[in-house]
Amino acid sequence: MSRPCVAIIGCGPYGLSLASHLAARNVAHRIFGRPMAFWSQIARAGSRRYLKSYCFGTNISSPHPGSTFADYNGPRGLETFEPCSIENFASYGLWFQEHNVDWTEPVDVANVSWRRQGFVLTLDNGEEVEASDVIVATGLANFARMPQALQALPGTAAMHSAWIESFAAFQGLEVAVIGSGQSALEAAALLREAGAAPRLLIRKPSTLWMIQGSRTRTPWQRIRWPISALGGSPKAWALSQLPGAFHRLPPCLRARFIENLLPPEGAWWLRERVETLVPVEHDTTVVEARENGHRVSLRLRQGGNKSDRELLVDRVIAGTGYEVNVARIPFLEPDLRRAIARQGTAPRLDASFQSSVPGLRFVGPASSMSFGPVFRFVAGAEYTARTITTALSRTSAAYT
Repeated sequence: MSRPCVAIIGCGPYGLSLASHLAARNVAHRIFGRPMAFWSQIARAGSRRYLKSYCFGTNISSPHPGSTFADYNGPRGLETFEPCSIENFASYGLWFQEHNVDWTEPVDVANVSWRRQGFVLTLDNGEEVEASDVIVATGLANFARMPQALQALPGTAAMHSAWIESFAAFQGLEVAVIGSGQSALEAAALLREAGAAPRLLIRKPSTLWMIQGSRTRTPWQRIRWPISALGGSPKAWALSQLPGAFHRLPPCLRARFIENLLPPEGAWWLRERVETLVPVEHDTTVVEARENGHRVSLRLRQGGNKSDRELLVDRVIAGTGYEVNVARIPFLEPDLRRAIARQGTAPRLDASFQSSVPGLRFVGPASSMSFGPVFRFVAGAEYTARTITTALSRTSAAYT
């Protein structure tokens, strides 16, 4: 039998981490996609965009030393704790790719079909690639969550915050921003700074803000409130450090942790760019949206009020997060999608990130329902890369 080929779909932090580790273990593979495309798009959309996570929790993983975010930032005089700009992180990712994974293939995968002996990938350029294993590392692409009330509006009137190519395009417009998490709050700040007139519509009775982490901490503080990629608490530290233990929890408990651990909130450094500067309506739900000439009419329901009211705006932006949904991954052919067992709408994964389809793995946010909230962030890349590389090294050895 010939040595198998592993196909990695996606060249973001998880895909690059996997390729770096697989290469170090001589596991044959190919990696497809434009390096750091998602992050570069976010950086281009507007300046003053920053990571919500700490720099030490945003490393692209490599088995070789000298490849961390701090290794890149330090010599350049850039931030090594927080906040770090997304533009800087995108540049770090491209630097990592150039120095550690220079064999990426900048072509998209159009289709993945499942065969008895493995998989066939059809690339956008028409090439067909056979693979024994496929790793889906496409991050949050295709998972943006749009509120039901907005789905009938055209994309020119309402869009998700992840789809914005330039905040400057909203200059002079009245914009309703829906949501209470980082995406919505940052969008509101960037809109105001670009000359738009944003208004935040938030279902919750108040806005939550993170507390700035201390760079110098006493030994007792480090024990009582250890800082991790998920924040400063023992529970956050445990979920960051012990993803294998999280995987062994019953699915119902895993879902509860995912839902409750990280409520929607804004980063501390964003607060001064939003509070008192952007009008906010709390305890407010959008129950209906429709076009009204060249504008959008929103029917709002506030608190326990029985009567709704109308708000007219030029555009609507949903900063309403993401929802992993296997059915929305476009390049998996229908028969393959249907064969994937799920927890909710996310793929159900074994201890090596493998789905119910042998050889098909999901990483990054798509794995968070199985391994915990840390996999919504770049911080989960190292555990993922080492775990999958160990599993595939054994398979590769069996074919040699």
